[in-house]
Amino acid sequence: MNYLLGAFKPACNVLITFNDGKNRKQVPFKKENGQMVTIPLFQSQENIAGKITIEPMQGKKIDHNGVELLGQID
Repeated sequence: MNYLLGAFKPACNVLITFNDGKNRKQVPFKKENGQMVTIPLFQSQENIAGKITIEPMQGKKIDHNGVELLGQID
């Protein structure tokens, strides 16, 4: 039964770093679970540049087909 304990863990850690992250305006955002976090604010015509690091968990295999940025307009 112990083999089920790790069955539902994520296959990897994902770290996203924006090139101008230290200077970019941050705004509060309420997650689905009610937790408040700060996220970077981008305007509609801005270019976005940065780095995405994908670290597989030990013993896990991952495949990916690129990256897609999704946004929200309030």
